[in-house]
Amino acid sequence: MRTYLIELSVPSGFITPWHSDTIFGHLCWVAERHDGFKNFSGAVGLIDLHRGGNPPLILSDAFPAGFLPAPADLKEFFDQRMKGELDTDKYSLLKKIKGIEYVALDQFRNYQRGKLFELRENDDQIISAVTLHNQINRLTNTTGEEGSLFEIEERFVKGGKFNVYARIRDGFEKDVNRLFELFAAGGFGRKKSSGKGAFKLLDIKEVDYLDRPEKSEGYLSLSHFVPAQSDPTEGIYRVMVKYGKMGEEKSLGGNPFKKPLLMIRPGAVFRTDNFRPYYGRMVENISYSNSEVVQYCFTFAVPLGVRR
Repeated sequence: MRTYLIELSVPSGFITPWHSDTIFGHLCWVAERHDGFKNFSGAVGLIDLHRGGNPPLILSDAFPAGFLPAPADLKEFFDQRMKGELDTDKYSLLKKIKGIEYVALDQFRNYQRGKLFELRENDDQIISAVTLHNQINRLTNTTGEEGSLFEIEERFVKGGKFNVYARIRDGFEKDVNRLFELFAAGGFGRKKSSGKGAFKLLDIKEVDYLDRPEKSEGYLSLSHFVPAQSDPTEGIYRVMVKYGKMGEEKSLGGNPFKKPLLMIRPGAVFRTDNFRPYYGRMVENISYSNSEVVQYCFTFAVPLGVRR
């Protein structure tokens, strides 16, 4: 598999977080509504290619351009490499690490090779804003009664650009380009019909700066994912419970909600001497009402050099 950088322009606000499984879900709807793909037909065809242990497309979450998620072991990483007893300066540094959500690419490359780097105050890359909305009475086409105001948290990416990393099997590149071009035409996530989550596809290009170091002793995850049974278990990571919901017309009938799913967040670090370009799996039986619905839970894995 080759590594690609997918550059997106996201000038407007968005509500739904840009997680890899949600991005893949949008691609499935694109596949369902359009033809002309070489390697599959429809959403089921795309999903089936990701069953059986040889997926053709591995996606990361979307990150602010030029940044990657802060490693979950960053505090331990600095602590092990800083000599001497704990002093005021060291304590302040280790305390500051806790608030870091993203690291710049140059910082990550040093971390990847086991080298200390200068910690910078990276400004908040995702900015949140709460907006007020009024309920509309569909019968009278007027605003609702008193007390019908509600809040929506809207997010904006600093600089207006996201990066998604992808590992793509040879021969699957044209299909991925077409999927993302059509995906961009429809927007992303909640309230996309009113312009939230609007974006443009800027470029898809092959990159090599996340290539494997000379010797790998582990990997860092760039996606929300669920490990497969055979995946490494020794690591440092954070988790979240995702309460998913089916999209588009599948959200209109029956029970649209998915079962709660415990997922590992991006930035997770696992030890392994047998690096693979991806880990995780497709999670089956995730819907209460539709046995065909699955959850994309693979992760884009970045190799890590000597860690200890």
